[in-house]
Amino acid sequence: MRDQILSTIFQCIILIGIPWIGYMLFTKEKLGFCKWVGLYKPNNSKWILKALLILIISVIIMGGPIFIFETFNVIPKGMVYSLNASGKGFTAEIIAIVLIKAIFQNALSEEVFFRGFIGKRLANKFGYLSGNLIQSILFGLPHGLAFIIAYKAYAFGIILFLAATTVGFLQFYINEKKANGSIFPSLIIHSIINIVSNI
Repeated sequence: MRDQILSTIFQCIILIGIPWIGYMLFTKEKLGFCKWVGLYKPNNSKWILKALLILIISVIIMGGPIFIFETFNVIPKGMVYSLNASGKGFTAEIIAIVLIKAIFQNALSEEVFFRGFIGKRLANKFGYLSGNLIQSILFGLPHGLAFIIAYKAYAFGIILFLAATTVGFLQFYINEKKANGSIFPSLIIHSIINIVSNI
């Protein structure tokens, strides 16, 4: 568990630290870092139903390829998510590790970096659609490239890249168009996907 906590802290320092440095160095009007990256409560509840729909779509397009490729032994089981609680029992330690990794290491750090930092800055400069497309592609790349480089799983890597890119696009949409720029909707969606994937 100690290694998981250290890994989580390290990733958060990198993926949240870079936006913080950018905020401190390049933002003239200091509105607060949390406001700048969207870490605030949405001012309405209109996003909830859309977020539920996006969650369902995200689980299908992210989980579907993994299930199919594992079922037909194209990729070994556990290759995508090395921490699989279902095979280890639901002890307090396993549950804690799953929650730490799912919510903080993956969801929080990635949402702040991709949706809150890259997406918002690019959308402000080049417009919503361009910003969303670029941030979603950048979000999808590490999800797919990791399997292409490490495992030579080309078909799976490309499909996972496209799936993650689509999910990233939808998450930025729900934040910016339905939740007045708050990243809470995508943070919740991302956390749930990660939790479900690890159990």
